[in-house]
Amino acid sequence: MDEEYVPNYRVEDYQELKEGQATILFPKNNEVFYNPVQQFNRDMSIAAIKTWRDTNNEAKMLRFNKSANPNKAAPSTKFTILEALAASGLRSVRYAKEIEDIDFILTNDLLADAVESIKRNAHFNGIGQSLVRANQGDAVAVMYAHRDKGAFDVVDLDPYGTAAPFIDGAIQAVKKGGLICVTCTDLAVLASHNHPEACFAKYGGNPLKAEFCHELALRLVINSLQQTANRHKRYIEPLLS
Repeated sequence: MDEEYVPNYRVEDYQELKEGQATILFPKNNEVFYNPVQQFNRDMSIAAIKTWRDTNNEAKMLRFNKSANPNKAAPSTKFTILEALAASGLRSVRYAKEIEDIDFILTNDLLADAVESIKRNAHFNGIGQSLVRANQGDAVAVMYAHRDKGAFDVVDLDPYGTAAPFIDGAIQAVKKGGLICVTCTDLAVLASHNHPEACFAKYGGNPLKAEFCHELALRLVINSLQQTANRHKRYIEPLLS
């Protein structure tokens, strides 16, 4: 990774949008990149990762203190994150600025313009390329390429619509005891009876149009994650929804 690379941009060509501790540059004529409704989603993801980090570190220290080997080194508190579908890089920039003990974030997107946006926003927020590592690639291919020894502690999926095509890759790209953050916004499929075939194809179940439709949508997503994990002799434990 080239630490000397500096994105070429003029601040006056962009509009500045502040969210959390991050200030992001968006093209003035672009109204698609930023969805303010998702700020609550990003806030919750940050809280979830912080809580998982603290719980995970406590468990590691407990195992270390019980070890009978006096030469055993104390476990590292550092952890890695993959943002598989990063777009502007807002989520990764917020993670880098608001969450402590991150080793690095692999911030991936398929589009070259999005990768340039990631680099620009990381630079504008004073974040080094060793912390937020912009990467251009297919999300599924990137996750499969990081199975086993290259797995991440946290995998974040925030696609446009369904996360179904990315779930298998995420299950394999996360370490044992790691955290997967999943966002699905295709509620027309998950929370109504208008597209039962599409719901079954994506999530392995059928929705119901009822007052509990959103809870059922959540259960369909969780079941899809669990079934996928089972195929790889793994399991999930839902922590927050």
